[in-house]
Amino acid sequence: DVAARASALSSKPYDRPASKLPKELLDLSLDDYHSIHFRPEKALWRSSKLPFELQFFHPGAYYDQTVRINVVSDGIVQPLRLNPADFDYGRNTIDQNKLRGIGFSGFRVHYPLNTKNYKDELIEFQGASYFRALGRGQHYGLSGRGLAIDTGLLSGEEFPNFTDFWIVKPTRHDKQLVIYALLDSRRATGAYRFVIKPGDSTVMDVQARLYLRESVGKLGLAPLTSMFL
Repeated sequence: DVAARASALSSKPYDRPASKLPKELLDLSLDDYHSIHFRPEKALWRSSKLPFELQFFHPGAYYDQTVRINVVSDGIVQPLRLNPADFDYGRNTIDQNKLRGIGFSGFRVHYPLNTKNYKDELIEFQGASYFRALGRGQHYGLSGRGLAIDTGLLSGEEFPNFTDFWIVKPTRHDKQLVIYALLDSRRATGAYRFVIKPGDSTVMDVQARLYLRESVGKLGLAPLTSMFL
C-alpha cells in the first residue's frame, strides 16, 4: 500500500507543503523549543504493558514541517492527533487553542534496553528523513537517513522528507517493531519498511522502493551522517 502511494505520488509534480504552524511556534528559539517535552506518563501503549512505547516530538522552530503518524492494529489504520495536554511547554506561553490538530514533528520508540525497570529511548525519527537508534550500553551518536540526493555537488543537496509513518502495534511478546514510512522530495518518492530489533547491537532491517520524478546526479543509499564528530 505504501509503495503504491509512493509510485502514484511520483507521477505528480512535487508539491512542498506550506507550514501551517502558528507564528508562536515558528518564532521559538532553539532553546525555547527544547524546553517543550512530551509527558512520559502519556506514552502510547504504556497502560497496555507492551514492550514498546511511543512518545512524540512537538513541531516548532526549525521543525516547521509536520508528519502524519498512524498506528496499525489488526489491519486497521488509526491516525494519531497532537493533544497539547500530552506536552509540558516549559517556559513557553502558547495559546493551546491554536495547537490542536497541527501534527507532530516526529516520534521516538522506548524499550527496556538496559534494564527491565526502565524503557530507554531506543530510536527516534525527526527532521527530513533522519533517524538514529541505540544499542545496549551505548549513547546516541551516528544518525542515518532514508535517502541522500546530490550530497557534495555544486548544484546543492536535496533533503527528502518522511511525510507519513505507519507503526504496527506490537503484542506483549514481540521482540521487534515494524514501521512503514512514505518519503517525498522534489525528485524522488519512496516506500520504506523498518524492522527494529533491539539488543546489544540494535539491528534495523530496512527495505526501500524508490521512484524518481527526475534524473538525479548522485543517489546516496543508506547514508550516515558525521555530525557526532
